[in-house]
Amino acid sequence: MRGTADALDPVLDADAVIQRDGPAVWEALSPLARRAHQPANFLPLQSAEARGKPFNATIGQITDGHGRALPLSPMAAALGGLDDAERSRAFLYGPVDGLLELRRAWRDWQRRGQPPAVPSSLPIVVAGAAHARFLAAELFVADGRPVVLPQSCPPEHKDLFSLRLGARIVTCDELPVAEPAVVLLESAGSGIDSLIEAAERRPLIVIVDDTWEDLARPSRSPFWSLAGRHPNLIPIKIDGADGHLGFPGGRVGFLTFPFDPESPLTLALESKVKMLLRAEVGSTSAAMQVILLRALAEDANS
Repeated sequence: MRGTADALDPVLDADAVIQRDGPAVWEALSPLARRAHQPANFLPLQSAEARGKPFNATIGQITDGHGRALPLSPMAAALGGLDDAERSRAFLYGPVDGLLELRRAWRDWQRRGQPPAVPSSLPIVVAGAAHARFLAAELFVADGRPVVLPQSCPPEHKDLFSLRLGARIVTCDELPVAEPAVVLLESAGSGIDSLIEAAERRPLIVIVDDTWEDLARPSRSPFWSLAGRHPNLIPIKIDGADGHLGFPGGRVGFLTFPFDPESPLTLALESKVKMLLRAEVGSTSAAMQVILLRALAEDANS
């Protein structure tokens, strides 16, 4: 820990911040999530060393020397519907946690019809809804941890939790009394009162899978009924643009925490997700993000 409790950096002192502001979250974090720490300099060593030099060929993108991308003509033509600034941005690297404008726009989209008092973070952009589900599981599923799956879930969900992460698949009646547990909840599910009651006895992570939520109407996701209801109850919202807004070809997903966007707890958790992203796929396709951002803007103006 680098400083006093009042002066903790949510990124560099992420563990201490989570223990202070979200003890139930800390208790439920997987060993992998506890080990994930974002360094002070998030750039790779080569990129950091090359910064400020006359020639920098480490980042893997070609620009005109003024920050604008220089794509091959066929690639530029494929995104001919975008203006010059959008097209340039589509061919550059984006931040690991996603383009800030898209994160803000998707948060507004998620929260349609929801009261301002219900907390939610800026969604983290990932490579599809399935990737968001995997990241949420990596954060909170440890070897042997009890996980409750919906009866209707596809076999690959069970493979993710049990085969890949070593979870112990149980029913609600088999949940241990005091041990942290994870529940995968589909949008069609409910049982809000029973989840709040279960959280009285243990930290309970509820991964709310909103992959197939109807985005054409105010959100009816259980996430909004769970967020902020109990300090032991931590819903994680999983959703994405796959198949929505005339956006069937891209894979852009989002992972959202039940805390205010700029809270130290949110920033500490985001720093851990960024390290997991960095170790897996890096930044999500900037082109897909720019296209989705345009689709959201057009829908808002229609």
